[in-house]
Formats: sequence, structure tokens, C-alpha cells
Amino acid sequence: MQSLRFKRRQLLLSSSASVLATLPGLSSAQDRPLRRLLVGFPPGGTADSLGRALAAQAPESRGVYVVDNKSGAAGQLAVQATLQAPADGNTLLLTPSSVLTLAPLLYKTPLFNPLRDLQPLAGLGDHAFALAVGGRSGINTLAEFIQRVKSQPTSATYATPGLGSAPHFLGVQMGRELNTPLTHVPYRGVAPGLQDLMAGQVMCTFNPLPTLLDLHHSGRIRILAVTSPTRLASLPEVPTFAQAGWPSLQLVEWYGLFASAKTPAATLATLSAELQGSLKTPGMQDAAKRLEINLRHEDAAALGKLVVQDLERWKGLVAQSGVQLD
Repeated sequence: MQSLRFKRRQLLLSSSASVLATLPGLSSAQDRPLRRLLVGFPPGGTADSLGRALAAQAPESRGVYVVDNKSGAAGQLAVQATLQAPADGNTLLLTPSSVLTLAPLLYKTPLFNPLRDLQPLAGLGDHAFALAVGGRSGINTLAEFIQRVKSQPTSATYATPGLGSAPHFLGVQMGRELNTPLTHVPYRGVAPGLQDLMAGQVMCTFNPLPTLLDLHHSGRIRILAVTSPTRLASLPEVPTFAQAGWPSLQLVEWYGLFASAKTPAATLATLSAELQGSLKTPGMQDAAKRLEINLRHEDAAALGKLVVQDLERWKGLVAQSGVQLD
């Protein structure tokens, strides 16, 4: 079902797994350490865009940062690659929270233990998710979408960036609320699912809000509701799920930077301080605003507490949903 039609920009971005961040003084890059930011999703998505923005703001005197896309298994392949790399502080993981706190609970055999194997460095920011339909679907409101699902349950398909992702779980929750299960259509990343949405191959999608905004404003897709606690300034006409009477679909996902737990403590402390400094630069603030991401600036201890809290929160929800992946 996945479409093979990609935008030229997406093809260019995916031509290399590692893209060097554009930094002044690149000719002297060999004099500084090379640090990889591992991202578990293809180029063009929110995690990838956030990683590239951060790499561009990293202090050039400290190292040259590159983004390395290790997509697959709902972002978990990037975690594995982080743990398999030398624990010298030059391989870091940039990941959305669901990869660490939801995916391990959904799979029968988790690929890692986030509390044992990873060391938090810095919190980056958070964003909401959104439910969207194709611009030519004839669906204009959440009420119309619900009516369409009820009248055509066999066509109620939803695209997500992959199995075990937060959008996957949101679709499960919505099906439970409607008492009409939605059929999950997982893709490898955001772009191919959106192509099929616009082509009418799937009824709807749950995706990170930043990946949908441009398409919504151009009319190629239509955002029907967002999972944020309040309406967004960039989408004043779009209700939250809570406002529509669906508080169970309120969800904000945070992003964080992690290293292997085997990394020396002194190296971790230095990295954490450097990265938090990068997050406070005007360039990073501009990038976050563009991506509809709220910068958070948690230190290592606060980020560690977030992981524990989210594991506990998801544990009960996953048990109630009955979802289990091989």
C-alpha cells in the first residue's frame, strides 16, 4: 500500500544515513571529536529535524555533530546502536519518549532496559500529536470523521510512523472510545504514510503535529483535533481532543538526549552542560518555534525522573489496551 512517490527533498535527505551539520570552520573538523546523534526515524521527521537543529547549534569548539538515522522497530534500532557503540560520549541518542517508555512495554521481548542501559543527558522539548485526514476526503470536522468511521468501519484505516509508536497507540485508544476498531497501517517513517493519506489510500493518520502543519496550511491534509492540553496558537480553529470530550486522547511527547550508561561520569557531566547550553541559543529557539516544539531544558536528573514517570503511566494504559507485539 505504501506509495513510492517521494518529494525530491526527501530523496536527497535519505541519500545518506549521516548528514554533517553545517558549521563554520568545517575545514578544521578533524581537530575536534566527531559526535553522532542517533535518531531512530528516517530523515524529514520531527526527531530528525530537531537533531539537525541541535547539531547546528552545538559549540564548534567541542566537536562536530552529525545526525545518523537508524530507523526501524519503532525507533528501537537507534537505541541498540547507541548501546553497541563505544561508551566514550561520542555516540548519543536523540529520541522521543515513546521509544523508551512505550515500545518496551508493547513488545514481548524488549530490546533494552531504559533505566539500566541508558543515562539521561538533557531534555529537549515536547510536542502534541494530531489526527488528520486527506484534503480531498470530504471530512471537515471531528464529528464528520466519527460519522464516517461508524458508517464505513471496514475503511477506517490510519497511518502511523510504525508499530509500537505513540501514534499507533492513539489509534488503538480512539477505536476503543468509538467502539469501532481502526485498522492500523504502519509505515517506516512519516513521509510515505502522508503520501498515501493525500492519495486517499488510508482514511486518516495520527502523527506528530510538526510533521503535519505545512500540509494542513496548504490544504493537502486537514487536521481535525490535537492532543495538546490547550488549543495551539498556530491552529486556533482546531479543537483539542479534551475539548471534544475525549480526555483519554490528551498526549504530549517529549524528546531527550541519552548516552550509554557505561559512559564515564565526567564525560556525561560535560556533555550535559554543553547540550543544555546549545538548547538556549537563539538559533535553537527559532528552530523550535518553526517546528511547533516547546523547549524544556531538563537536566539529567529531571529527565531521568520523566522516564520513570512515563513508564509507570504507560504500563497501566498498555495493560488496558491489550496490545502486544512480537
